[in-house]
Amino acid sequence: MPVKPPPMMERDLPRAREIARSWNLLDQLSPTDAESVIRAIAQGIAEGRSYGLEIGQAPLKT
Repeated sequence: MPVKPPPMMERDLPRAREIARSWNLLDQLSPTDAESVIRAIAQGIAEGRSYGLEIGQAPLKT
């Protein structure tokens, strides 16, 4: 069964746009391609947040 990625949150998209602008990607891509890159970055942010929460809730091994 495929793993379902965590949902993006509205705050992920502005952060993703900020990251893409810092790489100067948006100037070199078509608007459709730029939006795809932004959504991929936002999805990565959402996945990182999900993994971080999972690690934070894991019991500590001593």
